[in-house]
Amino acid sequence: MNILITGGAGFIGTYLANKLSENNEVTVIDNLYRKNELELNNKVKFLGESIIEDIEDLISQNDVVYHLAAISQVMTSIEEPELTYKLNVEATKNIVAACTKHKKKLIFASSREVYGNQDKLPVKINAELNPENPYAASKVAGEAIVRSYGNSYKLDYNIVRMSNVYGYGDVDRVIPKFIEMFKTNKDIELYGSEKIIDFIYIDDVVEVLVKLKEKSGLILNLGSGIKTTLLELANLIKELTPNSNSKINILNERHGEVGKFQADISETKSKLRWEPKTSLREGIVKIFNYQNKE
Repeated sequence: MNILITGGAGFIGTYLANKLSENNEVTVIDNLYRKNELELNNKVKFLGESIIEDIEDLISQNDVVYHLAAISQVMTSIEEPELTYKLNVEATKNIVAACTKHKKKLIFASSREVYGNQDKLPVKINAELNPENPYAASKVAGEAIVRSYGNSYKLDYNIVRMSNVYGYGDVDRVIPKFIEMFKTNKDIELYGSEKIIDFIYIDDVVEVLVKLKEKSGLILNLGSGIKTTLLELANLIKELTPNSNSKINILNERHGEVGKFQADISETKSKLRWEPKTSLREGIVKIFNYQNKE
């Protein structure tokens, strides 16, 4: 297949592009808005374009489009809501329209943020959407655009609502930040010790995304299905960091952030014949092992 990945030089995109390039022709576009420590392999064709530009011709040349590009940090979306709307909604509309026009399969990367705060865990796929911040709202809008084109124009699509993805090479998210701080003996600030997060290792995410190119019309949760508090995460990383003297300070939760999330992944398991393979402890150990090889 010929496959296009928007945001394909990002953390998730790089892993996905390198995996798909084993058996497919893969093209990546990315404006490099967010940096990471990974490299695309030499089989992947990289085009440093912005998704705001007209990419209809590029879409017409590919069979499958993975739309990963987005402003993906909650606090950034709160600080820059207009940019978030432009990148996450307007660009998505253009990509959806082009995929529809040229009859290309679209796999849309959504987020667990669309659910907001839910009273009942784990959160099922049919739970009411309750966006708490501009990023979440932009993903709800993106999903609505995708589904509406599917209903009106028979767009071939899948939507995957990802929880917190982690792995070697990522930067600026909670796990890589905590690892670096514990290694350098900096004190850790927890914005809510009882904040519940569902962490899923990058290899398990890529396995699902690869499977989705053979499926149609699915909306799925993608997480480990296991809940972890921020305090549990911090204690685990400290345990795995030799001789760290960092202290853990607990602060109030930040406005606009979701306080608790755990994904119900039963449909993902059954419809894709998939199981997450890497526990949080195993995943963090893998990150440490990769770093020790550097």
